[in-house]
Amino acid sequence: MVDLKKIPKAELHLHLEGAISPSIFLSLSKEYRTKYSSLTEDQVGEQLFQYTDFYDFIRMYRVLCEHLRKPSDYVRVLDWLAKYFVQENIRYAEIIYTPSIPWKFKRDAREILVSLLRKSSEIQSSHGVIIRWILDCVRQWEPSLARKTAELAVEFQEEGVVALGLGGDERSSPMESFQEVFSWAKSQQLFIHVHAGEVGGPDQIWKALQVLGANRIGHGIQAARDPELMKYLRSHAIALDICLTSNLKTGAWTPISENPFGLLYRRGVFVTLSTDDPGLFETSLTREFEKAVRYFRLEESDIHRIVLQSVHSSFLPRQEKMKLMEQFLGELV
Repeated sequence: MVDLKKIPKAELHLHLEGAISPSIFLSLSKEYRTKYSSLTEDQVGEQLFQYTDFYDFIRMYRVLCEHLRKPSDYVRVLDWLAKYFVQENIRYAEIIYTPSIPWKFKRDAREILVSLLRKSSEIQSSHGVIIRWILDCVRQWEPSLARKTAELAVEFQEEGVVALGLGGDERSSPMESFQEVFSWAKSQQLFIHVHAGEVGGPDQIWKALQVLGANRIGHGIQAARDPELMKYLRSHAIALDICLTSNLKTGAWTPISENPFGLLYRRGVFVTLSTDDPGLFETSLTREFEKAVRYFRLEESDIHRIVLQSVHSSFLPRQEKMKLMEQFLGELV
């Protein structure tokens, strides 16, 4: 079997805020003198980085984000990710950043983005890792913040922002509330990335496609419940970002051995593997591939296919995508 750590990889679903490791969180807690500062790293992992269900995870996510207060805090997480990318041989990454979170805390989301874009350019120069950005809207918050996020994404489109996303609680505001904003973003040549079919049903994926014009779906595991939807995704080459450990830890689908990943892959749906929140879920992309191999009996050819599907499903321009695909093919053969 191929050495999974050494193969070139692309990771398409990775939240910057979710890359906070226990050590970074503890350091921030001590700096800002929050109530968690007396914990050890092990205690942070045991007490904060464990979740009873998806909504418990959302609650804990907010606590962690409260500790990201300055642009330098966000850059520190990105520095950690740079090391992670090199260790995992990740050559391309689409990182999700949610400006609404600092705005909710009365902080300057634009200044944070500028710092992140500058740092990601430095990472590409020094480590050769290509980083692009998806600016996420929060579904349970007001559409006015989504409009503000879309405008920020368009402003920095030439600096590395490639898509507008929608995340958060699928059972909150209807997608129709965001239709106008996402239609405008698409008219500005941004790609559309929507979290759907994680804890919501297949109908949420249909709405992401038909109402918001999604180019790729975050999670999308519930598509396995709808044969017509799987057929549509396959015929339109719309990929699903599958995050096995995330689905396990949030209770979206357990156990991993019964995750729909295997069925979706066998039905010809474009699937990719990602960590979602590598810090909070204490996982890596290599581990996600290892789990997929173990539970779904993937062969080397399957691994290569999934890796290449990740590149194909990226939001890179065609020329850049083809160049990256050629590089990957040269190493995988």
